[in-house]
Amino acid sequence: MDTGKKKISVNQILRAIGTVISTVLFIWLLSKQDWLVIWQNLKQFPAWLWPVCLLLVISGMVCNALRWYLLLRAQKVQIPFGEVIRTVFAGAFASNFLPSTIGGDAFRIISLLRFTKDKALSVASIVVDRALNVLATLTVLPFSWITFGDQLFHLVFQAENTPAAALAVPALNKVFAFFQRIVKKLFTAFAGWMRQPWILAGGFGISWVSIFVTYVNVWLLAQFLGIPVNLVQVMGVAAIVYIVTLLPISFNGYGVREVIYTTLYVSLGATTGQATTLALVSRFFMLLETLPGALWLSNIVSSKNETIHQ
Repeated sequence: MDTGKKKISVNQILRAIGTVISTVLFIWLLSKQDWLVIWQNLKQFPAWLWPVCLLLVISGMVCNALRWYLLLRAQKVQIPFGEVIRTVFAGAFASNFLPSTIGGDAFRIISLLRFTKDKALSVASIVVDRALNVLATLTVLPFSWITFGDQLFHLVFQAENTPAAALAVPALNKVFAFFQRIVKKLFTAFAGWMRQPWILAGGFGISWVSIFVTYVNVWLLAQFLGIPVNLVQVMGVAAIVYIVTLLPISFNGYGVREVIYTTLYVSLGATTGQATTLALVSRFFMLLETLPGALWLSNIVSSKNETIHQ
């Protein structure tokens, strides 16, 4: 018991250190910016762009809810789609505003226990749901190679005088152990759906739609910032950023995402001001899309208390 607690404590400390390092690096980047230029960049956005981009990211969230709903219904969990949407938004809100990427998943499991007493199934559905999203993103990685070629590793981890270089050591130390744990969980979790491959195929397709709309969102923002990139390049950058931020080297990828975003877009021809603005605005939409979840978060917490007392 003590060893487990010590291990958790060490992991939390390492993640906190990674968060501090990446955040300091991003603050350093921000300190080098001309904020008047960033403001001028933001003023280039037409009024219609904001609601369109918000609609795109929210539609991605709805797709995430649909994917989870499909997985649950395949296992005979009787849960309304509206409840799944509320739970997904609440979980995303928890992930973005609480200091843990696991926080959102915990809220989803707690909420699901109101509709099934099978805790193992609840956890497995979350693991499979996340895995389908990761697998969909992995199919985009060839675009990363098309975009950066053999300079990919150099740009993310080895480039001298770039903020991303400081993230290499904690990232590489975590990669092997992280994916080893994930693979073990996947073999167990997928067992309940292996006899329904059409469900997994449908969930994968929905995952692709959910990530594609976020790529379109970033591409639109990049166009109005004057960044010379096409949709394929945006997808290539997004895949790299997503995979790196999955690693437990910072809380919710804060700082890490923005530093790598800036580094990669500058390498594609953006100015540092343009790349920083894109990183900030796209993060803003990531936070904004989850705000409806705050309306349902308290209900999920109440449900937790009711479940404990049953």
